[in-house]
Amino acid sequence: MTKIKRPFLFPVSIAAALLLACAGCAETTAPVPVRAVRVAASGPGEVRHYYGAVQGSRRVNLSFRVPGPLVEFPVEMGARVKKGQLLGRIDPRDYRTRLAEARSQMSQAGARYNQAQSNYRRYEELYRKKVVSQAQHDQFKTALDVARSALRTAEAGVSAAQNALADTELRAPFSGVIVARHVENYQDVQAKQPVVSLQNLENVEIVVRVPEEDIANLAVMPNGMSAQDVSAAAGLALRVTIDALPGREFTATFKEIGTQSDPRTRTYPATVVMPQPENARILPGMTVLVTAMLPAQAASAENGLTVPLESLCGDVTGGIFVWKCLEDGAVQKIPVTPGEFRGESILVSGELSPGDLIVSEGARGLNERSHVRVIE
Repeated sequence: MTKIKRPFLFPVSIAAALLLACAGCAETTAPVPVRAVRVAASGPGEVRHYYGAVQGSRRVNLSFRVPGPLVEFPVEMGARVKKGQLLGRIDPRDYRTRLAEARSQMSQAGARYNQAQSNYRRYEELYRKKVVSQAQHDQFKTALDVARSALRTAEAGVSAAQNALADTELRAPFSGVIVARHVENYQDVQAKQPVVSLQNLENVEIVVRVPEEDIANLAVMPNGMSAQDVSAAAGLALRVTIDALPGREFTATFKEIGTQSDPRTRTYPATVVMPQPENARILPGMTVLVTAMLPAQAASAENGLTVPLESLCGDVTGGIFVWKCLEDGAVQKIPVTPGEFRGESILVSGELSPGDLIVSEGARGLNERSHVRVIE
């Protein structure tokens, strides 16, 4: 009897294992395109980037001290004005009338004072000759005092009327740029009602948000030292680039550092100041990038190494690691311990050295059998 040879069948589990092994081979033979960066040491000269916005170094909402209808409002938003330039005028007719009335009252008070002074001098001479009594003498002295007080009140009324008439004109307290108009011409305005907003742009101020770990070494100002003195003493270099002026870079210094942090972002407001550049017009609201080269006392090499946040991976055990690129295209799993954030990077410690090449983009799709191809 002829025996029929049956084909040998692998168990399902073995077949599956072989398929997985083949898959691993496929991963080995097909390099994965990734982006990579060199590990940087967190030490002296470390660079920080802060985003902010421009504001004027002096900002004020201007208003009239007296009410009335506007009859002249020559400035437009964005216009440059000089110190003392007319910004607006209220109808002065009522205030001229009040000044004329005050001057008339002062003239009458002056006449009464002159009459009282003349009477007092005459009766004072008679009193010395003992022709009139003490009571009569005191009566004319009191009349002189009353007339003198009335004259001073009238003089004050004239001064107030003159000031009110002068206050019908609103003039620029300093040179700057009109950033807002709050009323229109011929509109009735009230005293202390904001009419126009003026900013001085001779010096440009930039407000940025600085992380607490960066501000810690600069926020303490001993013996009343200013922010400028602290940044100068620390050798802190600030460079400013503005989106509206591509290709240009400016030098700036710290003006002040806030002491109250934002509870959501855990950052502190810092004000950076720079002069208005020539052949440019930097206006409030423009976006700015401030680059700071931290000094030695603000960044220590003992803090660890700096890697991009995207390079960090995790496993089911809760471990954190990065993929180190080897010369043959293979990758090595390097466990790390994360530390403080540095903007879009983070400080880590582990079996890494400055200059090691690690995967920055595409790391989460790798395993220990993967080969990579670094792309630009």
